[in-house]
Amino acid sequence: MKSQITELIKGFESKSKGKDRYKDFVFYCYNCLNQSKGSKKKINKYNIMRKDLIKYLIANEKAITAELSK
Repeated sequence: MKSQITELIKGFESKSKGKDRYKDFVFYCYNCLNQSKGSKKKINKYNIMRKDLIKYLIANEKAITAELSK
């Protein structure tokens, strides 16, 4: 698992369990990269990073859910 994802998991707090906890984590990750200020080039960079992150989270749902349940 990517070290950045592990760091996001460490910073994530939620009282929900199971599938809801995973959904809350995806929302948390999406908001971590929410940048509305700056140049268009910077905003585009964060949009690309956000899309790649969401794709990774979806592709590795089982591993991330297991890590979240620890």
